[in-house]
Amino acid sequence: MSASTTDLDRPQAPHPPTYRAAITMNLVAVVCWAVAPTMVKTISRSFPVNFQNAWRYLVALAVLWPAYLLTADRTRIRADLAEVRRLAGKIAVIALVQYAFQVSYTYSLTLIYPGLMTLVSQTTAVFGVLLAVAFFPDERRVVRDRMFLAGAVFALSGALLVVLGGGSWDSAAFSVGVLSALASSLAWALLGILIRRWIPHVPPLLSISSVFTILVPLFLASYAVANRGFPVPAAPPIDWVLMIASGLLGVGIGQSLFYRAVPVIGVATSTSIGLLIPLLATVISWLAFGEKLSALQVVGGCLLVAGSWFVIRLRLSLRG
Repeated sequence: MSASTTDLDRPQAPHPPTYRAAITMNLVAVVCWAVAPTMVKTISRSFPVNFQNAWRYLVALAVLWPAYLLTADRTRIRADLAEVRRLAGKIAVIALVQYAFQVSYTYSLTLIYPGLMTLVSQTTAVFGVLLAVAFFPDERRVVRDRMFLAGAVFALSGALLVVLGGGSWDSAAFSVGVLSALASSLAWALLGILIRRWIPHVPPLLSISSVFTILVPLFLASYAVANRGFPVPAAPPIDWVLMIASGLLGVGIGQSLFYRAVPVIGVATSTSIGLLIPLLATVISWLAFGEKLSALQVVGGCLLVAGSWFVIRLRLSLRG
């Protein structure tokens, strides 16, 4: 999944990448986020949700903290860390929202395939606008624009077709999986709103590293409470490799490349590139699991992505 919207125009590094390098970084991040759901789906046969979440975020931290320290403005590190300590309470709340996102995201992949999940996740664009209206008065002009209404209708109609076209909408597992994917989209949208409202001046890599540092013990504690201890699953070596790789690619490398790229290429370009994720994820899921979308789902997916694109572009253009 792509990262949350925050103060992404703030320079993070003394030597930012060139525009071409930044585009490449963003594309690599998109590939990482498209591959990760298939990895998570695969290891769900061996690892419970919060066990794998803890490991994936722990591995990601081994990338994110060094990435922040290596790319940060060294004259600002001490002040930025002091700001994080000052905002510790709000960062803890953001961590709880991130927890809700990751649990629902991972759980959805135990029930539905990655292609469908990533398509449903595009509803984040609509959720993001609706939540922004509640938090930011200047966003209210977005929902009054006809282009937003058209984009929202396209996106929601597409989401409905994607779900109904699956042919399994009357299955309890399918329905719960879709609802869980929608819940993760809502949590992701709320996450972006809270970061923008509460910690806009903290460098993105520092903010997500701080949040993830809180999440690892939270995932471990949840797993221990649910299992009355900390049993280590008996899993084949390949699943351990995939779990570590999903943390490195989907969370660590993907996030660090994204936040290096966006200040150079801009949010609008980056968000548009991110719309490739459902297409790539569907192709990868087809190769890995034989997942096939029906004709109705393909039409719905096109409507959903197109509607999301309209909503995203309109919101960014009206925000200037």
